[in-house]
Amino acid sequence: MPTILAIDTATEQCSVALGHDGKVYLQAEVAPQKHANLVLAQIDAVLEEAGLTRADIDAIGYGAGPGSFTGVRIALATAQALGLGLEKKVFAVSDLKLLVAQPLLAAAPGTLGLACTDARMGEVYYALFARTEQGLETVIAEQVVKPEAAVTALTAALAAHGKSLGVLAGTGIALLSAQGLPLTEEQLADLTLYPRADSIIALTQVETPTLVDPADAEPLYCRNEVTWKKLSEQKAH
Repeated sequence: MPTILAIDTATEQCSVALGHDGKVYLQAEVAPQKHANLVLAQIDAVLEEAGLTRADIDAIGYGAGPGSFTGVRIALATAQALGLGLEKKVFAVSDLKLLVAQPLLAAAPGTLGLACTDARMGEVYYALFARTEQGLETVIAEQVVKPEAAVTALTAALAAHGKSLGVLAGTGIALLSAQGLPLTEEQLADLTLYPRADSIIALTQVETPTLVDPADAEPLYCRNEVTWKKLSEQKAH
């Protein structure tokens, strides 16, 4: 099995995980606006715990967003810098997918999982996934909309599938509930609020990641007004 370093800094939680020899090593801390100071120390900590060095890493995964613009860039830039320095490939994973990945992978095929985070400015980021025999299938792709628009789309999707939501996660779930998405108190009581880097490792056990050169790594912002250039494009100017 390859040794995979995973980084996620898109939300209030900063986390790093290392998958090696069937074990997962994790460092995670909810520390808003401190990710840039924490992430390298967390990388060193998981490597030390596993008895490895950076040279032992085979690939680097990162949470690509959507989330905090600064947070997404920290994970992306860290993955790129390490990938370039170590001459290793990198791969992106949606942070909305990370939110529901582990409970949804543990659920029965056909189970639906809703990830929704507060995008500020009266909007939410959300996506809907389904557990399949092969991994997770995207039912509604990541997007940013008003909560009421998300509720309308979700209601239609659930009716089409003839199913209810089996997994929910994220800081935006309460906003959807306030707009009429029918959820029980039990569903709202114990929500996972933030994605975590070990979910990147979990997904690689069932899905083959798309590896790219570090210079070609990209974020997933969802908002169209955010401009982004790849490293190769930045160097061209």
